[in-house]
Amino acid sequence: MDEQLTVRQVVQVAVETEALGAEFYRKLAARLAPEAEMQELFMTLARDEEGHAVQFRALQSNLPDGEQGAIGSEPAQYLTTLAVAERLLAGGGLLAQPERIGNTKDALERAYAIERATLLYYHGMRDTLGRGKVLDAIIEAEKRHLVQVMRYLVTGAKMRGLSDPW
Repeated sequence: MDEQLTVRQVVQVAVETEALGAEFYRKLAARLAPEAEMQELFMTLARDEEGHAVQFRALQSNLPDGEQGAIGSEPAQYLTTLAVAERLLAGGGLLAQPERIGNTKDALERAYAIERATLLYYHGMRDTLGRGKVLDAIIEAEKRHLVQVMRYLVTGAKMRGLSDPW
């Protein structure tokens, strides 16, 4: 990649990923509507992702002019690698074709993979850009998503909310 990655571009990938994730989860919720609990889980995930997109847009709009510059070479390569992976999620990977998901287990496994990939990107953002209230809060929310989805996969437990402990 010849062009330098900027802070604004890094955050834009997060905005787009959250928006695509919300749309994907809404489609899964509709697909799994006969299973009320799964519909509720995926609608909750969709609402959370929509909220994260709003948070990232606000973060992006509040970037001081000085932070719009290029990111250093090594961190930029790492984030570019993760950003390309995020794009692949949408194009033909994890966020593609929710209508082809065969059953609840497949939907949960896909959701877990999406949340894990997204969390990895956000950790890369934090490693490069530093800690911040918004990014830290989103990372914590994404961790809770991982836990809840895995909880369903492992135990089949009923969800009582994203803060529900095992």
